[in-house]
Amino acid sequence: MRAIIPVAGHGTRLEPHTLTLQKCLLPVGGKPVLEHILDRITNAGITEITLIIGHFGEQVVEFCTSYPNAKFSFVEQTERLGLGHAIYQGLGDLDEPVLIVLGDAILELDYKKLLKSQHSTIGVAPVPDPERFGIVEIENNQITKFWEKPDNPPSNLAISGIYYISSQRELMKGIEYLIENNIRTKNEYQLTDAFTVMLDNSHIFKALEIDACLDCGIPETMLSTNKILLESEGGNAIHHSSNVKDSSLKYCTISEDCDIEESQLENVIVLRGGEVTNQKIKNTIVGFDEIFNLAQTEELEL
Repeated sequence: MRAIIPVAGHGTRLEPHTLTLQKCLLPVGGKPVLEHILDRITNAGITEITLIIGHFGEQVVEFCTSYPNAKFSFVEQTERLGLGHAIYQGLGDLDEPVLIVLGDAILELDYKKLLKSQHSTIGVAPVPDPERFGIVEIENNQITKFWEKPDNPPSNLAISGIYYISSQRELMKGIEYLIENNIRTKNEYQLTDAFTVMLDNSHIFKALEIDACLDCGIPETMLSTNKILLESEGGNAIHHSSNVKDSSLKYCTISEDCDIEESQLENVIVLRGGEVTNQKIKNTIVGFDEIFNLAQTEELEL
């Protein structure tokens, strides 16, 4: 089986950091978001992976050259016409399953169980802000309706960003129907609209509630994910090329070539080359020789 990961987006909600780095390569919990995703996919036995690239695609290609135990292919999405259009670039006209995993969240679930599904299965999870996500309605664990980022969500059960599709060919036909009839939502060809076409043609979709969706799509959730990952892994992740002196760190990701001196940091991500001296900061991303405060900077009692 093959997996498709779309990583073509600009990541505007994570600027200014994504002005120089592809958002899926931003570090969280000690390594790039994409590496966390690849680890989970390959541990489940999938080694053939197609990445849909665009913005800073060359960075993604370079990163994958050093990732072990996987065979990569790359397809460039030259036009930004939506998630459905992006996935279409990587599909084959085959009556074979495919796993689709979005590139801006780290998902905790039983991947091997998902890959044994008899029917197409969508990972879902309740969320406090469903207007940011595709939403499903289910009955007896079977999906009966899809919505794409509705202004007034009818439920809080969100699509979490992982899709096991039992037939690539049927998904291709669904997306082709959207393109041929110029059916767009929010001016884009949406994957959820293609699923609706498939539903109308009696395709069965099951729902699988995942254990956790660690979102990395906006600064606040990226910092929350960083803390969760480091809590489970024992504290801090400090790159060997960085210097930490006379400082207290808790739940911090420190990237390459950073200098941290005489500072107290809690749940801070310091990007490559960042410098922090004589500071007390919390819930912040530091990058490129300056402090960029994403949430609020506050004194810590450590």
